[in-house]
Amino acid sequence: MRKIFFLFPILLSANILSDLQNKTLDLQKKGVIEDSKATEKSWINPIILQYSITKDNRIENTKTTTQTFSITLNQPVFKSGAIYYSIKYANDSKHLNVNNLLITKRKLIKTALDLAYDYRIAKLNENIVNLQIKNALIDVKRKKEEYKNGTLDLTFLNNSIIALNSLKLSLEDIKQNLENIKFNFKNISDADIEKINLNLFKIIPLKNYLNNNIELLNKKFSQKVNKDLYKMQIGDELITVYINGSWNYQNINYSNKKFNDDKNNFYSIGAGINIPIDFTASNKIQKAKVNYLISKLDYQQKKRELINEYKNILSNIQSINKKISIYKENIKLYNELINSTQNNIKAGTATYDDLAILENTKSENILQIKILKLQIQKLLLNLYYKLQNFGNKK
Repeated sequence: MRKIFFLFPILLSANILSDLQNKTLDLQKKGVIEDSKATEKSWINPIILQYSITKDNRIENTKTTTQTFSITLNQPVFKSGAIYYSIKYANDSKHLNVNNLLITKRKLIKTALDLAYDYRIAKLNENIVNLQIKNALIDVKRKKEEYKNGTLDLTFLNNSIIALNSLKLSLEDIKQNLENIKFNFKNISDADIEKINLNLFKIIPLKNYLNNNIELLNKKFSQKVNKDLYKMQIGDELITVYINGSWNYQNINYSNKKFNDDKNNFYSIGAGINIPIDFTASNKIQKAKVNYLISKLDYQQKKRELINEYKNILSNIQSINKKISIYKENIKLYNELINSTQNNIKAGTATYDDLAILENTKSENILQIKILKLQIQKLLLNLYYKLQNFGNKK
């Protein structure tokens, strides 16, 4: 089977989702970005601003009012790499969480498109059953005539009537299924399911599928995040260098004027080193390392799963193409039979009912091919929705 890389259809984009879904996803993305910005600054300690006012009468016949204002800072400036990796972690976790949202969005788009394909398939099945009902009506009419003429047992007529009723019931089930699909589609899309233009997917090379796969990319981001956490854990257990400083202002007022009011300000600045002695440090570091190693194995496992998924889809497509070939052979056969029947009608050895049965059956085979081609598109959608630029304009 020839493999062609096909640029992603413009119409198969997030526009298929409802405004409500898109707004929710956009807000979630903004939340992820803001959370990342906060995490990126998390290593910076807050500057503490403090103001206080105190009144007392400890001095006889004198009320004292003391106002104090201070600015204090205690800030690590070196943590054996933990600061660098905390900033890197913020950036990598942002990519991971944004990509998680993208996967969520893609799954919603896929659900909408799956419903659109199911709707088209159900409509084709509705046409097929209508054709089968036409043939069943002809069969009942013939058997009824044969029964009236005494040339057919009642059992055969009864079986034909039962078969006709079964087809009518199936038709009602299909109609209800179409309505169910419509309602499910409306849950996630504002589009008209009957007017969606389902573009053609083609098979893409396995290499392109893996290199552009957002699920595999997610595992890469997860690997980076776990590596950052591992390095941060090492840094947290080693030397921390910090600086501290404060500026203070004090104003003292006396109600008794024999005392002079007092104003003064002062500052302090210094630096220090922390060396934590944590008896569980080694265990924490090893646990972080294990998580990192697991994330590397998860990447390999996901890659393996995607390769097998790709091969399985191709195998299913090959099987469907064989079925299409069988239906095409049937159509050729029915074309021959239709031509022969038309000649026999002229000769008086066949009826127009015979011709109608053959034409209906041929049409049914044509519709079956259309259904199979839609099933191929559904299979390929399982590949396409996971690609990075799925739905993007070129």
